[in-house]
Amino acid sequence: MFLLENVIVLGVLGDAFGSLFSVIWDGIVWIGEQIGAFFQWLGGLIWDAIQWLGELLRDLFYALMDLLLSFFELIYALIDSLLYFLFQIGTLAAKLFIILFEVAKLIYSFFVGFANTLASLAYQPQTTGSHGYSQMIGRVFSAAEPLQLSVIAYMLLFIIWVFTAIQVIKLLSNLRVGGD
Repeated sequence: MFLLENVIVLGVLGDAFGSLFSVIWDGIVWIGEQIGAFFQWLGGLIWDAIQWLGELLRDLFYALMDLLLSFFELIYALIDSLLYFLFQIGTLAAKLFIILFEVAKLIYSFFVGFANTLASLAYQPQTTGSHGYSQMIGRVFSAAEPLQLSVIAYMLLFIIWVFTAIQVIKLLSNLRVGGD
């Protein structure tokens, strides 16, 4: 019996120690799992912080690059507008010079035409023009001299010239840009 009691006591004590060690082992496993979960959570937190910091640095770098590009685009636009302004001033000066030159040519042509008209008021018959008309017109003028129509002819020639000059000036003043 002693042996049986020893076996029973040893069985109960063995089961008690087995359960105790099982509980202790389960506690150690649970503590290990909690420590592992904590370090996993801490690693995830650190990784998320590193990702957030990296994205922040990326966004700041992009913002800085956008700011620098905007600044240089502004400088480029200012230089471009200044050069365009200078180009337009040069174009305006060239157009103004062309207009003044054309007006001077027109005034010169007007006075040359006026001087030629005044100079041509006196008819000088020529002896020959290699055709018969010069000689015939010379005879007509010689025959018309007693009528003294030359003064009236000079006045009519001057009136025709002035009327033509006025009509040319009206025609030129009615012209618009584009030819309408």
